[in-house]
Amino acid sequence: MSKIVKRQAATAAAGQSVSRPYVIPVHDASAFMLHDLFVPYETYFKSPLAKLGAIKQGLHAAAITDLIRVTGATQVDIAKWLDITEPTLRKHIQGSRDLNQGLSEHIIQLFELFDKGLDTFGSLDEFKSWLKHYNPGIDAIPFDLLDTLTGISIIKAQLIRIDYGVLA
Repeated sequence: MSKIVKRQAATAAAGQSVSRPYVIPVHDASAFMLHDLFVPYETYFKSPLAKLGAIKQGLHAAAITDLIRVTGATQVDIAKWLDITEPTLRKHIQGSRDLNQGLSEHIIQLFELFDKGLDTFGSLDEFKSWLKHYNPGIDAIPFDLLDTLTGISIIKAQLIRIDYGVLA
């Protein structure tokens, strides 16, 4: 349900008249723009077969640019996460070739993680802040685990524990 519809339903339920749609505040508008960056990848979050197909085919190089926009990470960080050099990362960004399976899988996992982080914390800024602080539940700084698929899985599991209120 969109924010406009939710606002109208809440207003109507409260017995108030619905004269105009709810206007999204500027800070929420940026969240919608970020959400749009997740849209091409959401199918992969919901369907393991779609995810596998995309990994085997290879994501388009534009996925790296989308990842930079979503995460707000530097090219240095992204290169570290993907275990490639910065010049190689720049070649991928400027190129039009599809990415290899390893990069594609890692990028999809990162998108899925950041989507889950947005869902858990309600804000990418809060999630990114959480990533940079030591977490006793995983005995690590989550940001330092983004360079492996196992590390990403550990972070996802911690986010699920947070969702259920199990913090230890």
